[in-house]
Formats: sequence, structure tokens, C-alpha cells
Amino acid sequence: MCWQTRQARSQGMTDLSTQFLNERRRYSAAAGGGVSLPVAGAVYWAGLAIAGLYMDPTQWAYMAAMFSGAIFPLGILLQGVFKSPFMKAKSPVSGVTTAAIVAINLLWPIHMIVIWTAPQAAPLTLAIGMALHWPIIGWGYASRVCMIHAIVRVAAVTAIFFGLPEISLVAIPVVVSGLYLLAAAGLSWESNRFRRMLAMPGQVPG
Repeated sequence: MCWQTRQARSQGMTDLSTQFLNERRRYSAAAGGGVSLPVAGAVYWAGLAIAGLYMDPTQWAYMAAMFSGAIFPLGILLQGVFKSPFMKAKSPVSGVTTAAIVAINLLWPIHMIVIWTAPQAAPLTLAIGMALHWPIIGWGYASRVCMIHAIVRVAAVTAIFFGLPEISLVAIPVVVSGLYLLAAAGLSWESNRFRRMLAMPGQVPG
């Protein structure tokens, strides 16, 4: 009897886990992977790469801080172009993405200390600080791409900052912009895959 009870509980947990995973995948599919946001991020960092050619670290850091708030509105504007209506997508897990975005914005006092006292480090701290929510959003979207993006991004910008500090104002933004575009392509592929999987009756995604 106890064995049957344990088996029933195990089966119930497996069913719940599958339903939960399917909901996260459904959310990704409904949001189109939120692709317009990394595209907006790519535009922002491409602009910073151009600015790095002409500005000193202090000017660059202040401009980076000033225009960082444009990423989200630009992502909203690009939703229709990239068929990623992340603002309209509803899910019980959507709250985690909002919390993640709020969390990274709590870093701004630290960013401002860096900008005021060590502006040459701003490309590194901004590139890392603005990537911290990616694993959390990736969990909400059942996405491996988000986790890979965050890890590769932190490793790449750290290597550039310490290995090639003289060109970090340009090199870090170029690399981050490129990684954003790769992430957008990956998220689009994932969301389309989830949409096909969930459309198959009786299909249990693997």
C-alpha cells in the first residue's frame, strides 16, 4: 500500500512537472521568445560601439546610462516587426520576468558609483549587470539560449576588459551587440519549436 502511495505521488509530481514545463514553453511561444527585446539591446550596444570611437570613458559611461532606458520602449515598438508580442503574452510564470527586470535595475546605484569613480570599468559592469536577468527570464521561457547568452557574454566581456583594455569601449559593445542578435535568433528558433511541439495532440515535449 505504501509503495502504491509513493508511486502515485511520484506520478503526480511527474505530471505536474510536465504541465509546468509545457506552460513555460507555451509562454515562450505566445511571446515569440520576446525577440524584439534582444534586438533592441543590440541596437543600443551598437550605438555604444560607435560612441566608443569618439568619446572618452567618462562621456561614454554617462551616455550609456542615459540611453539605457530606451531599450525597453524600443523593444515594445519592435514587437510587431519581429512578431514577438511579449507584452500581450499572459502566463502564471510571467511575474518572474517582471521581477527579474526590477532586480537588475536595483543595481543602478552601483553602476553610478562606477561611472563617477572608475568610468573605464563601466563597459564591463554595464555589460554584466544588464545580463543578470537573462537566466531568470530563460527559466520563464524554458530557454537554454538565455542561459548560454548570459554565460558567454560575461566570459567574453571579462576577457576583453582585462586582455584588451585599450579597446574595451568599442570591443565590448560590439561583442555584446552581436551576442544579442545571436540570442534573438536562438529565441526565435526556440519559440517556433515550442509552438510546433505544443500543437501536436498528445505530444509530451522532450
